Amino acid sequence: MSKVERNYGFFNPYDADRIYHNTEGQYMAGASIGIMQLTCRVLFFPGNVSNATTYDFPVRFLPVDGTDQVNIHAGDRNLVPLLIKAAKQLEVDGCRAIFANCGYYGHFQKDVSEAVDVPVYLSACVQIPWIFAGLKKNQKIGVLCGDAPNLKWDLFEACGCTKEQFDRCVVVGMEDCKEFRNILDDTGAMNCTAIGKEVVEKTRKMLEENPDVGALLLECTDLPPYAAWLQSEFNLPVFDAITLINYIHSTVCQKPYYGYM
Repeated sequence: MSKVERNYGFFNPYDADRIYHNTEGQYMAGASIGIMQLTCRVLFFPGNVSNATTYDFPVRFLPVDGTDQVNIHAGDRNLVPLLIKAAKQLEVDGCRAIFANCGYYGHFQKDVSEAVDVPVYLSACVQIPWIFAGLKKNQKIGVLCGDAPNLKWDLFEACGCTKEQFDRCVVVGMEDCKEFRNILDDTGAMNCTAIGKEVVEKTRKMLEENPDVGALLLECTDLPPYAAWLQSEFNLPVFDAITLINYIHSTVCQKPYYGYM
């Protein structure tokens, strides 16, 4: 693959004498955020990482053949070459930062970030260290995930968390919820409202058992559609993959400020 030419900077057609570059094999432009996609049969409601209307800016979705919920959740090391190949393609396509549509891609955070020259954030869990920076020392983060048995220390470590931070997380899984199982089982049909009710009840039970939780983190990329519902119900900060993508987008796509003095 040829050397990637990056065109960072706000485009202004009236800027004098700036040369822009096209990388060999780049057949598109303007999608600053690249998202690696599981090949699974799931409905993507607005607010989901995989729904383009979630964003106020263009994104580039790239399905990664060979991935599924079983091998990604398990952190199957055989997937590493496939994920690196996909990340490099997104880089060639002009993406300024790379993400994924499943938090369990976090197993591969270090592998992929070392392989490309743009920032990589494959799981909402990478936000944990700086969420804790804003909490009291005796507060915890409530982590709501899709598959608790596979959300273990190794994924947190790959995402830059310390063991102390991991121990201060309360992990609750949705895998035993009737309607949510339609996501894990790739049925291709689900009731959005019913899943929302399950998410609220799971969170309610978590907070009843852990009143020291000071913030919520939605690991699962299917859960951001319910973030506002959770915040309205429980009056807590809610972090998820969308808060992460929006934040990183603001850092790689800075625009000049205009106003009056």
